[in-house]
Formats: sequence, structure tokens, C-alpha cells
Amino acid sequence: MTLQEKLEQLPANPGVYLFKDAAGDIVYVGKAQSLRSRVRSYFLPSADHPPRLQLLVQQTVDLDFLVADSDAEAMALEFNLIRKHRPRFNVRYRDDKSYPYIRIDPREPFPGLCVVRRMVSDGARYFGPFPSSRRMWKTIALARRLFGIRQSVRATIKKRGGCSWDPRRGHRARPCLEYFIKRCLAPCAEGHTTEREYAGAVRQVCDFLDGKHEHVLSRLRAQMDRSATELRYETAARVRDQIAALEVTLHGQRVVSTRREDADVFGYALREDTGCVAVLQIREGRMVDQDTYLLEGVSGVPAAEVMNEFVNQHYQKVAAAPGTALLPVAIEDASLVEELLAARRGAKVAVRVPKRGKKKQLVDMAMENAGHHLRATIEGESTAKRRGEEAVADLQRSLNLPVPPRRIEAFDISNISGKHAVGSMIVFENGRPKKSEYRRYRIRLADGAPDDYDMMREVLSRRLKAAVSGNVKFRHLPDLLLVDGGAGQLGVAVRAMRELGFEMPAAGLAKEHEHVYRPGRRAAISLPEHSRSLHLLQRLRDEAHRFAISYHRSLRAREVRESLLDDVPGIGVRRKERLLRRFQTLRRMRDAAADEVAGAAGCSRAVAEAVLARLREVEAS
Repeated sequence: MTLQEKLEQLPANPGVYLFKDAAGDIVYVGKAQSLRSRVRSYFLPSADHPPRLQLLVQQTVDLDFLVADSDAEAMALEFNLIRKHRPRFNVRYRDDKSYPYIRIDPREPFPGLCVVRRMVSDGARYFGPFPSSRRMWKTIALARRLFGIRQSVRATIKKRGGCSWDPRRGHRARPCLEYFIKRCLAPCAEGHTTEREYAGAVRQVCDFLDGKHEHVLSRLRAQMDRSATELRYETAARVRDQIAALEVTLHGQRVVSTRREDADVFGYALREDTGCVAVLQIREGRMVDQDTYLLEGVSGVPAAEVMNEFVNQHYQKVAAAPGTALLPVAIEDASLVEELLAARRGAKVAVRVPKRGKKKQLVDMAMENAGHHLRATIEGESTAKRRGEEAVADLQRSLNLPVPPRRIEAFDISNISGKHAVGSMIVFENGRPKKSEYRRYRIRLADGAPDDYDMMREVLSRRLKAAVSGNVKFRHLPDLLLVDGGAGQLGVAVRAMRELGFEMPAAGLAKEHEHVYRPGRRAAISLPEHSRSLHLLQRLRDEAHRFAISYHRSLRAREVRESLLDDVPGIGVRRKERLLRRFQTLRRMRDAAADEVAGAAGCSRAVAEAVLARLREVEAS
């Protein structure tokens, strides 16, 4: 079906449309109240588009669309598709990683603070996302010190302390060290706290993470007075210390409104294809935080459209909804954003563009902060780029290369006696990593003892054959090919290239003495210890090693997970896949309830209990 035929068949429903280029890649994702009128408007002969849209229309040769039940559903669908495909004509987050959230489920008997990567509708409370993980961990540490709530390791993305106690298993004989250093109320040990007292601490933590610090303070003061009246002086003293610590935190927060309102204040700065948006978070009239987000794909996009795209995406990710969103420019989807936030907040939310007064001053402050952050980012990247180019030029001189090695590919092998043998390919361009072009290989070992040379030969041959076959992901060949090893590994690389008709510069870096080997030279090259060229080669070698090791470990962990579940009667291949897809790790599966395991696997409760019994048996052994 031709593009024109698809345009004729577009419905007048709300939905999302996807433009594709000649290679079949998605180049733009948009939403519309009426797919028919919105999409057809791009291709009208009389349309007077700006240069960016003209280029988009020229490159679009095909389209797909998805019908949605409402405008709000279309906005959520658009966000997910942009995040998945990262089309080059969309304004999008420059760093597309999933920012972490703090999760706490008040319905549990003694809930703990968890760190997760995804916010889901499971009845728990989520706070975030946190663009800075360092700030998130500081927030968790402060919340634990103030209120004594435990940090659970269940569903935590990174093991960084935490309590592994499961309330369903009963109490321990004595509390852990966290209790004695006053960072936990010790719900794990009987007699140290009650479920009611701990639930009160959880409420205080939720209010604290919501930014309701004055509300928390007033409750703590009332609790201190009540404890003193009842002659519970130790409790009163502990609450007094909590109040003092929280007041120190509040002392560093600027009061910007006497009306104790909640608001998000947005500011932006744009430069070439990079943008920055600063979001000031005001809670109860105090400026409690500021987040900055870098964007790409902003070249030629009007500021109002940039802010419209950002605000739509931002509030798809953020757990809390403010009472007001203050913007520097009016956006097209203001009413849609108000509807989304009102549903989340349970009260009316206003999206405004202030023209004067204190609110305008706040927007100006956000604009200024965004400008400062963007300038600092671009200047830092310019410095890093300059240093990378200098290291590349230095490496060309040191190794007598015909051209500056602007693109370097490094390869490494990881295995234990041939088991789970894997290879890695990492790419540096102009002295900096280009992670989007990293590749990993699961090596297909031949019969006989494992041979590092054969494994390296296989990985290099597969990479080069992909280029010969015309695979667009491998069409760029390196200016320098680097292998981890000495003359033997380098010889394998040279033979693999020649067998496929390639002639390109190659080198090997031996770890023992950091000697560099080049084809046709018997003697190794010894680069100066602190030279930029040696540091660049070491970074490449170490990064290739790290990437290979991480893949090797993931394969070993997968084997352990699968072999344990194979021992449970009633768990076959499909149920095992469902469980691993749902829980990801054995720890999360072990800490889940039997009904949750049964629902994920599609099995009976008895089989789910057998799974949990097997996992706990392994943990105890």
C-alpha cells in the first residue's frame, strides 16, 4: 500500500502516528486528536512548513498509526514510542536511561524503602524519578536517620546496604547493627517497635519524600509534647533530635511563597541541537529541589514546541503532581497536561504562564539556571572532545598510523574453561565511547579444548562478515582495530581480516608490561607511561574487558536461575520463562508471596509454594 493510500484511509480518531524513511526506520512519532486531519496536513501541497518539517516530509515514505481511546491515552502511547525508538525528528531526552524511583508499599506489615527503575500501578507509593542517583541515596540515608524506616533489598536495583528480613518469616532473635547506630526501628526483632508505631514512621517518610516538611515538623512537635506529658522522656528526646535534624534541612531551603503552595517551575535554554530544561520543585512554599534535563533533537524546533514535548514526557515519568505548573511559554497541550495531573493529584491542577510578580521571577530563575547548566555541559563536552582529539593525534604519531584513528574498535574474550565463552566489541570515536555501537557475541565453540585464539578469530570474523553482507549496523570500519593480547592475538586478527579481504591498521595491547604490538614488527612498542596515547589504549582495553565480563556474568546467573527452577515439579519451560520475565532475579522471586508467584507462572498455589521452598532451601544451604 502506498503512502497516499494510507493517508486516504486514516480515521478521524485520536491516536499516534509513526513516520518512516526509506530504510524502514521510524523518524518521527506524533499524537493527534484526529489522525486524519493532523497527518494529512503534513502532505498538503499548499502547506508552508519550516525547514525542519520540510525535511521530515521529504524523508517520509511510509507511515503507521495506532488508534487510542482518548487524548490522554495517545499522549502516554506517544511517550512510550519515543522512548523506545528515539526518532531523530522528535525532541527527546538526551540520556534515555531509566531514572530510579524510591518505592514504598504502606500496605505491607513493615514496609521498607526500595529503589526501582520502573513505576507501575501496583498500589505502592513512588517518589521520583531522580536524575541524580547520588542525591537519591542521600535522600534515603536522611530518611532512615530521621525516621528509622528500613531499606529493603527486595526489588532494589543496586545492592547498597539494606535489610533482607522478610516479615512473613517471623522475628529474629536480636536486631542488626542498623538499630544500634540509630538508623532503624528494628521491626525484625520483637519488642523494639510495634506495627502501629512503624506505620506512623512510614507516613512521616512519605510526607517527607513528598516535600511536606512543615507538615512533618508539626506532627513531630506534637508527638514530642505528648511523649513528654506521658513521662516517656527517651522517646521525647529521640523525637527532639529528629526535629533538630529536619530543621537543619529546612534551613537550606529557600522560602519563595508564603501561601505554602506546591508548584513545578520550568525554564529552558536551547543551543544548536542541544537543549536543557530546569525544573524547580516548590513544596509548601519552599524550594526543595531542582532537576535539570538535557534534550536533543531541538534544532529548528520552536521553544513552545520544545516545552510542549518536554512537559508531556516529563509528567509521564514523574510520580507526584504539583498544584501548579509554571511555564515560560504557552504550550499546545496545556489542558491535556492539566487533565493528566488532576487525575493523579485528585484535585484541580493549573498550567500557567506568569507575566509578572513573584511567579514570573521564579520562571526567570529557572530560565537562568537552565542556561548556566547548558553552558557548563557544552563547555565540558568541548574540553572532553578536544582532549579526545589530542589523544587520537598522539596515538597516530606513536603507532605511525596512516590516518588519525578517529574510530577504534576493541575486542576481548571472556570465559571459564570455555564455558559461557563470550566476546565483546566496543567502539570509541574521537577518543570517547560510543556505546550505541557496542556489540557482544556468544561464541559457538567447536569440539575440543577451548582455544582463546579460535574464539578471537570467530568474533572478528563474525564482525567483518557482517560488514561484507551489507549490514548497516556494521558498515563503518575502524581506523584502528585493537585486540587484548600480544603478538599471538594480533596475528589471529590480521589473518581474520585478510581471509575476508580487509586491510586495516591493527594493534594488540599486552597487559603484563603494557606493550603494544603492530603487524610486521618483531619488537613491541613501549609507549611512555603517562602518555595520552597509552591511556587511550588502556581505556579501550579495559572497557572491552568490562563489557565482556558483564555479559559472561549475566549468562552464568541465567544458568543458575534456570537450573534451580528445573528441579521444581510442575515448572516447565514456559512457566520458568514467565517467572524469570516477571521477577528477573531469584531474590525477588524468593521474597514474593505464593499467590504472586502462582499468578506470574500460571500455576497452582501448591506449585508456587514448592518454588518458594526450593529457593529458601538453597539460600539456607
